[in-house]
Amino acid sequence: MIPGKGTLLKFPEWSRKQSILIGALTGVLVCALIFLIAVVTPSAPEQTDTPDFDDGAEDIELIGEGSVELSTEKTPPPDLSLLFRADAANPLPEDGEILPLGGSYTIGGTIYSNYPLSSVGISISCSHNSKAPYPYRRSVHFKGVGTGVYTLTDRTTDEGVSLSSLVDFSELLVGVHTLKISAAVNGARSVEVYRCSFCVLGDEWETITRENFPDSYPEAFRFFGSTEKFLYRYQWVNGRYIIADPAWEKTYITEIPGYPNQMPWKMHVDAVPYFEKAFAYLENAHVRVHGTNGDTGVIKAISLITEYNGCYVSRFTSSLKAISHHSFGTAADVNASMEPNKNNNGNTALIDNDVKEHLVYNGILEENGVKYYDFTYDGTYQPDPNGVPETCVNYLLYELGFFRAGFDWAHYYKSTSDAMHFCLSEFVTYKHDDPKYGLRKVFAYADETPAASPSSAEPSVSPASPSPGTP
Repeated sequence: MIPGKGTLLKFPEWSRKQSILIGALTGVLVCALIFLIAVVTPSAPEQTDTPDFDDGAEDIELIGEGSVELSTEKTPPPDLSLLFRADAANPLPEDGEILPLGGSYTIGGTIYSNYPLSSVGISISCSHNSKAPYPYRRSVHFKGVGTGVYTLTDRTTDEGVSLSSLVDFSELLVGVHTLKISAAVNGARSVEVYRCSFCVLGDEWETITRENFPDSYPEAFRFFGSTEKFLYRYQWVNGRYIIADPAWEKTYITEIPGYPNQMPWKMHVDAVPYFEKAFAYLENAHVRVHGTNGDTGVIKAISLITEYNGCYVSRFTSSLKAISHHSFGTAADVNASMEPNKNNNGNTALIDNDVKEHLVYNGILEENGVKYYDFTYDGTYQPDPNGVPETCVNYLLYELGFFRAGFDWAHYYKSTSDAMHFCLSEFVTYKHDDPKYGLRKVFAYADETPAASPSSAEPSVSPASPSPGTP
């Protein structure tokens, strides 16, 4: 029945009890749910110091409270740092120091590394000497020690001996020596930490004499003007090599920047203005060779020096009786690896034929305001890096530079061709403009006055002038 207006709606008694039960159960369920959410939800991690080791896991960068971001960047390990410090009580030889033959010498010093050392070694080489005891190498290891600091006199090594005790200077022979100290850590190559050069000399000396010049003493005396400049004391090193009196070398031997790549050329002080003048001519001259090997284009003549093979080197010739003029620093070898330039009597005809018969001089031409010496080549000999036939490279260097600066060319030796060799103080049989043997083609030059370097001085005597006779 529908109640009337103003009548209250009444529920049965069991319905009120059911409502209370349902409310209680709902409350329990809500509390349980809140508890579960609290248990499974992670709290923000505590920020701690970064460990000083790498466990291989990705680094985690904290962005804000309760949030993290993975970073794939790792902190790289520090670069290897090696340092050598000398020991004032047991110093290593100084550059240029002279040690007595057969003498003892105790070396010291300390190596510092930011990684544990695995080995330390010493090597001593002797210029122009490869016979025993060279190569001279000694080393110690630290497999069981793992130290980052090692003193050369310390015996705490795997071998139970110090590196210093393994080096016996009394075993070294006469000559110029280079000492190197290197250190290594696990997984890395050894690194040089120290280097010095020194001489070992005995008490017995010999002296270069006139008898050591089979055919060129007048030329040498004319060039130097004084015997003290070239007749020096020496000691034998190995084979035909000798070591000059260090006092003479200090007085008369110097270096100038040369070619290629401004590498140092070591020479006699009296030879410097001649070499500088040759360089100046070649720097200011341009050349072009075209024909069967293609076209070089217009290139600087100085670029034809692609290989420098030495100027001052103290030695005799293979006879062990005649002195080489390299011993005075008045001769230079250039482009020696090219077969036509090697000292070979067969190369006389090879170069003569290629230059005379296959290389044609067309005169001085001009391109883009640059004057150049133009040549045509119709031979087949292989080209140098510039495209110039190897048979003609050193001819062009002589024609355009060294000849004009007063040098002789050893291609004109009587019994052989040594086309790598440009010289100042020795006798060469034939001359460049000899009507039969000479190869000269250029008689007028694009630039008669080269731009000499500030330290240059005009040569006072031309080695190509007639010999005044035996002094």
